[in-house]
Formats: sequence, structure tokens, C-alpha cells
Amino acid sequence: MKINSYFNIRRFMLLLRNDLLRNYRTMLIGAGTVAAIYFIATLTPMIFSHESIGYDFNIGFFPTVLFICGFLLSAAVFNEIHLSQKNTAFFMLPATIFEKFTSRLLLTTIGYVVISVVFYFILNMISLLLSALFLNSGFSVFNPFTEDMLMAMAIYLITQSIFLFGSIFFKNHAFMKTGLSLFGLSVIIGIFTSLIFRIVYHDFFDHMRFMDNYLASDFLYLEDWGKTLASIAKYLFWLVLAPYFWIISYIRLSEKEV
Repeated sequence: MKINSYFNIRRFMLLLRNDLLRNYRTMLIGAGTVAAIYFIATLTPMIFSHESIGYDFNIGFFPTVLFICGFLLSAAVFNEIHLSQKNTAFFMLPATIFEKFTSRLLLTTIGYVVISVVFYFILNMISLLLSALFLNSGFSVFNPFTEDMLMAMAIYLITQSIFLFGSIFFKNHAFMKTGLSLFGLSVIIGIFTSLIFRIVYHDFFDHMRFMDNYLASDFLYLEDWGKTLASIAKYLFWLVLAPYFWIISYIRLSEKEV
């Protein structure tokens, strides 16, 4: 198969522009809502207290907005494939499934993060200007390059893959169903892990003698075992989770076309 028949950069850029234009109204509504909440949350306390905000408001607010809006966007990005009036038009677009998937993946990952950072910084500057001019007060300038902010963006890029898959897998209410699925899976894993621990280390529950040297050494062993599991979980989260869900999302989307 020729590369151009699978991925063509010119065709991909046209598709990317089309996806942006198709979603601009939703993005504008979301941006307006975030802006309203931001101005209320930052300016209202200063209006009533006549004092500057003494803590870095952005540390909590920006990650919250980033995750909630990003998950909502990711969970809705493939809605049209489940609608009989629109799915034909989507699959008949002159582009490959790989191009269609990659376009919306980029929009909900790198594109979304970059737009969010720029938009939030503009909001921050406007709010600072208004507070300085009319309230004679202010608060911290938003810095997206701090360790906390970069970590929040990195975690979003990983976890959004789950909601992207939910957008393709669930026919409706993808955001809510994906969230409930994650909660249910967490409960099942927690119960399963507790049962395994109870069965394998039943002596700890039957003969708990915390001052016993043998038991103390076993607890040290358990601590090492826990660190090993934590390292494995960290490796799976950062290197495996996102690619896994992106791949199965692409496969699922390909099956929808057929």
C-alpha cells in the first residue's frame, strides 16, 4: 500500500481544519463558560474583601478546568459515528480512517492543551488588568511551565485516552458511562486485590504480633513488594495506558466503518 493512500499530509491538514471549524461553536460556548466562572471566582472575592488573593489561585483552577473540559471534549469527539443522520457523512469523507482518528486525537490532546494554556493565560492577564485598574489588588500570574502545571498537562494527555475510547465505544452519554465504568473497575480491582492479599498473607490476620521479629521482617518484605508494584503501575501508566487505548480506539473506529 502506498503511503499517500494511507496518510497524505495535505489531505490531513484539510481534515484538521474541517474538524476545527466543525467544533468551533461548542468550543466558543465552553470558552465563554470557563471565562465567566474564572472572572467570578477571581474578581468577586477581591470586590468584597478589597484585598489581593494571597494564594496561587491557578494551581487548583487550571488543572480542574483542563481535566473536566478535556474529558468532556474527548468523550464527545466521535459522537457523530453513532448518529444515523451523520455517520455516513463522516465515513464518506475523502480521508482514511487513520487520518480521521489522528486528526481528532491531536485536537483533544496537544491541540486542546495548547489552546487551553493560551486561553487561560489571556484570561489571567485580563483579570489581573481589571483588578489592578478598578480594585487596586491582584493575584498570581499564571505560569504554565511550573512543575505542577506540566505534571497536570502530562497526566491529562495520558488519561484522556480513556474518554476518547469511550466516545467510540458508547453510543450515548459517553462521558458519564466512561466515568461510571472507571469507578466500577476501581471498586472491582480494590476488592480483588484485598481478597488476594487476605488469602496469600492470611497469617498476618490470624497471628498479628507486631513486636515479633519474624512478623516485622515480613512487613519489611511487604513494603518492598509494594514498592515493586508501585513501580510497575507507574511504568504502565506513563508508557502503556495511552498507547493501549489509542490503539483499541483506532481498531474500534475501523470496525465501525465496516
